[in-house]
Amino acid sequence: MIPGYIKKTLKVLSDAGFESYVVGGAVRDTLRGVPVHDYDVTTSALPDQTKAAMEQAGFKTIIDSSARYGTVVFINPGVPEEKIEITTFRSDNGYSDCRHPDSVRFTTSVKEDAARRDFTVNALYMDAEGNITDPNGGGEADIKEGIIRAVGDPVRRFEEDALRILRAVRFEAQTGFVIEENTARAMKETKDLLKNISAERIFSEFTGIVTAANGPMAIRHNLEVISVIIPELLIQDGFDQLSRYHDRDLLTHTLDVLDGVPVEQDGKKDTAIAIAALIHDIGKPAVFTIDENGVGHMKKHSIAGVKIAERIADELKFSNQLKHEVTELVLYHDSFPEPERKAVKVFASIFGFDLLEKLFVLQRADIAAHSPLGLGRMELLGKIIEVYKQIREEDPCMSIRQLAISGGDLMEMGYPEGPMIGAILKDVLEQVMLETLPNEREDIVRYVTGEYLL
Repeated sequence: MIPGYIKKTLKVLSDAGFESYVVGGAVRDTLRGVPVHDYDVTTSALPDQTKAAMEQAGFKTIIDSSARYGTVVFINPGVPEEKIEITTFRSDNGYSDCRHPDSVRFTTSVKEDAARRDFTVNALYMDAEGNITDPNGGGEADIKEGIIRAVGDPVRRFEEDALRILRAVRFEAQTGFVIEENTARAMKETKDLLKNISAERIFSEFTGIVTAANGPMAIRHNLEVISVIIPELLIQDGFDQLSRYHDRDLLTHTLDVLDGVPVEQDGKKDTAIAIAALIHDIGKPAVFTIDENGVGHMKKHSIAGVKIAERIADELKFSNQLKHEVTELVLYHDSFPEPERKAVKVFASIFGFDLLEKLFVLQRADIAAHSPLGLGRMELLGKIIEVYKQIREEDPCMSIRQLAISGGDLMEMGYPEGPMIGAILKDVLEQVMLETLPNEREDIVRYVTGEYLL
């Protein structure tokens, strides 16, 4: 159950006279019977003692900057990918920033170390033979029963490190476990502490939630917590769209769309598609109107949604690429070209092939979450995708860089450097996309000289 280099690490520390265990997620996932990707080791040895024992055994220290918190990182020089993070048993003192301990006290007691951990399922210790130590009690049972329970007083755990609130949601999303009642209540009581956490940390946990297979369930169960990040989701709960095309409230529709985004080979959903699925209709309440017949209308909800999506992206510090993909998916999720060659080519030119394929995934999931009447667009989407596949196989010109002429060529022909070059290339690309102009240099030169006089 434990890789050879981890067993060797445990033996090195044991032979030096110290207790040592695999701890945390590796133990939890081993007991769950799912693949383990990272192994953390904890020991009664002080950081300097850990370094001495490991280096004498041939391991190389690569990170010791966190030694004051008890953590030192090593590699096996012969196999650099075998990285080992070892942390001394410790107790934490004070969390004035709601994230990091103000100070730590090293201890030789595994019971003290277990008492400061976040959840019972993460406070299990495994020795080299696979024997489990459960100092808090209940951790193994919680794994068997599928329960996420805070260690000790849950309010105190979350006041110490507010990021644990989102970690609990992520664990539910990734494992399908259910958060224990007192822990869930404490998460709601302390949820506003998340405002003290950095955007980068929030983003990491948030994406872990929305891309997980059980993300929709976890968001539903922890809506108040997630709404600290995206307040507009609360409005969706119970929101009746008053439309024949929708047979569920807006939040249920949204979570069903997210549920319809497929999990990929790495066990996660595509990040851009998953986030876009969660917020694709986020603008609907802001533009909602009811006509004289009592029918709801949400015209231009995609445009309203993009503004909210941009705010979320900026607050959570999305990369430029992720922000672009999410906002484009939200803007065009309800747009469908005619299922004929020229229209699909022009539509594809807006996105590029990769992003367009992501849009198709989102649209398929969105349509599937409509009423039977709203399912009618699935046939239209299928026809569009068939036309797209034919175009993709031909590898047509879909961008300026694929044109048979460049900006440099135009300047050599005598056209002045500046905005005019870009305008000409954009026009040429449009003509090529519409198939009124072949993507051949001679044809393009003839067209340009005829349309744009020097």
